[in-house]
Amino acid sequence: MSGFAARIALLAILLGAPVAVAQADSPPTLNIGPSCDAAARGAIVAGRDREACMGDERAARDVLAKGWDKYAPADKTECVGMNAKGGPASYVELLSCLEIMRDAKSIRETDSLAPPAAGQGSESAPAEPRRPASRRKSPPRG
Repeated sequence: MSGFAARIALLAILLGAPVAVAQADSPPTLNIGPSCDAAARGAIVAGRDREACMGDERAARDVLAKGWDKYAPADKTECVGMNAKGGPASYVELLSCLEIMRDAKSIRETDSLAPPAAGQGSESAPAEPRRPASRRKSPPRG
């Protein structure tokens, strides 16, 4: 391993970032057993047992596997990292995170009222927020 690659690997280990996993050609392999065990213990709806949870997890894994290349690498890195540190691993949560990141980016790109993303648009101070027309100040009472 080259010195540069060794430093990158060490940095990834020290930061706990699953960089190699998130950049892979397929979703990471997750241990979903603990997540479904916890879900089954806390289930308040009949039929939401461990097997139902495992079915949901397998379905989410299949969706991820089919569309993994459609998600932005930075989003994959962030979502895999959050999934690894946020409690028991879950393909459902990983899929939800990636879809939220994708949809938020789409909204930012198409919403004319959204502020420009960092590094885009004017570098001046942000404009004053718009005030509704119906909230105009009335003249002082005398």
